[in-house]
Amino acid sequence: MLRNMKSKIQYLGVLFMALLISCSDYANEDTDSAVPDGDVLPSDTSDVSDRLRAIIVNEGHFGYGTASLTSLSTQGEVIHDRFRKVNDRPMGDVAQSLTKIENRYYVPLNNSKKIEVFDPKTYESIETMSIDEDVIPMYIQHLGGDSIALTDQSMRGQLMIVDINHGKERPIVRRSIHLGHRSFQMCIKNDKLWVGGDQLLVFDLATLTKSGMRSVKNSSGGILRTIDFSKIVEDKNGILWALTPSTLYSIDPKTERTIDEINLSHIGLNDWVSCIDISPNKGTLYVNAARKVYTIDVDNPEKPSKPIINPTRDDRRTVYNMSVSKENTVFFCEVLYGSISRARIYEYSPESGEEISQFKAGIFPHFIHFE
Repeated sequence: MLRNMKSKIQYLGVLFMALLISCSDYANEDTDSAVPDGDVLPSDTSDVSDRLRAIIVNEGHFGYGTASLTSLSTQGEVIHDRFRKVNDRPMGDVAQSLTKIENRYYVPLNNSKKIEVFDPKTYESIETMSIDEDVIPMYIQHLGGDSIALTDQSMRGQLMIVDINHGKERPIVRRSIHLGHRSFQMCIKNDKLWVGGDQLLVFDLATLTKSGMRSVKNSSGGILRTIDFSKIVEDKNGILWALTPSTLYSIDPKTERTIDEINLSHIGLNDWVSCIDISPNKGTLYVNAARKVYTIDVDNPEKPSKPIINPTRDDRRTVYNMSVSKENTVFFCEVLYGSISRARIYEYSPESGEEISQFKAGIFPHFIHFE
């Protein structure tokens, strides 16, 4: 019995020391640097707003209110969770995206059913906009003036028209358009609002009514369902591009008809991981199947055969949400399934296909905003 008691005491001592080390490591993770080969260097920086390159939106651990933001400077400095430090409170539960409108940042938090609004330089909270609806708020599109559109991931989804006229007593959601399905990223082109989701929809900005809602269809008359988190992008010729689970479509924004239909089933698209983005000059499309990345010339769109980024078989890191920076580099968010650890962001060169930097973000990074 004494031997068993001694063993238990030794075990508890080791466990206690491990917890101390773990907590110490987490406490020291608020600053970092993005450097080649994954080396981590300390940084004393607390404000990089004057040289901001990107903000990573971290969902956090679902149900625990650990959503956060990670800032990356043009010099590679990394500042984590500044919103919490400045406002002395957590941001909320499950952050989805970030949109800059004039001199404010807007972050929808889907499990908190709210939008956090704060100052881009100081990160001081301006307003918490609570959404008193049975919705899962996802992405924001500025409609002009004090109106935004807000999409909803719920299966009986709505497109919400939201008032951002701060400092006045008013209903946050002015009105909602019942869609009856999930909706995700949006764009504006030709005075129309284009809404991705279980159906790719089009609305006239002047009216924005359900009676004026149209579905974009392919050449066979089938409805286009965009991959969940993928963008609708515009190329240098003013043509829109949308990615579905098997096909990349170009769309004429005037006629609302598809032009090119490029079957990509051969590259192994994933409904949760794959997405499209476009180069800064809007001449090259990027499409990913997990960490393999392919490019397509918008002037000569053909089925891609060889990836420009092709990790080795022994590199088993899991990533999603590919984004292209303003410097024309490719960013990936790391996925750590079942973990509450801070994940990493990986940056690649499209010319060499090699990783050029990496750094720690928050728990479950989901979305990257380039300043």
